[in-house]
Amino acid sequence: MPRPLLIVAGGALLAAIAIWGAVESLMFAAILTIIEVAGLIIVFGAGVSVEATAFAPPSGDLAPALAAGGLLAFFAFVGFEDMVNMAEETKTPEKTMPRAILLAVTATTLIYVLVAYAALKAVDASDLAASDRPLALVFETATGRGAGFLALIAVAAALNGILAQIVMAARVLFGLGRIAKPFAIFHKAHPRFGTPFLATVLAMTAAVILAPTAPIAALAEATSSLLLFVFVIVNGALIILKLRDPVSPGFRVPWAAPVLGVAFSAAALIAPLL
Repeated sequence: MPRPLLIVAGGALLAAIAIWGAVESLMFAAILTIIEVAGLIIVFGAGVSVEATAFAPPSGDLAPALAAGGLLAFFAFVGFEDMVNMAEETKTPEKTMPRAILLAVTATTLIYVLVAYAALKAVDASDLAASDRPLALVFETATGRGAGFLALIAVAAALNGILAQIVMAARVLFGLGRIAKPFAIFHKAHPRFGTPFLATVLAMTAAVILAPTAPIAALAEATSSLLLFVFVIVNGALIILKLRDPVSPGFRVPWAAPVLGVAFSAAALIAPLL
């Protein structure tokens, strides 16, 4: 099928699932997550089962590369901050949301570290850098077998991420519509499904337009930079809230959390520019 047609069809399918309902969207995302994690476990198992390759640390000034790489790697964690947009659709969000975010970040970090270790153990770092399908390269090098199935798992992973962003972006627009007149049109729920219909359609449309026109790496870097800027603002807002009402109900964090949040987010945002 032509690539543009696939993009439109995929976007329409994900939008339909998002409009169908929050529970249905999360169930579909959970199935995709299981497929995605299973693929990473397979790659990890293949990578750690072979004898380690000789690793030569790169020479020269690594600071710029680490800063740029760190900013791009930050994109891998896009989505955890979006979970708060589902707070109104969860029970006891002051307990549920912090636990869910911290657990998800911890589990994902562990998986990423294990897969990175297995990849560097099985394949030379320069070969990984030159490959446009590094995980498949790890599996093929370690097992001597083809890794076509990883392409299907990669599709599942991509669909999972896109669905999550469509669902969360729709909730952001829905919330903005409640407090900002220019967005009031998006503060409407579907009469049958109870989901933000117009906001979901707009989010899907934006994804479909950007998919064939914008380079992935550039989009990832732009998204990471924008999110870090948002994190600076959100942590700054939390500092202001704590100054106004230090004993507010709900989930509370020590002063160090927003202060360090501002500092680390600003540092990560500025580092690639230095």
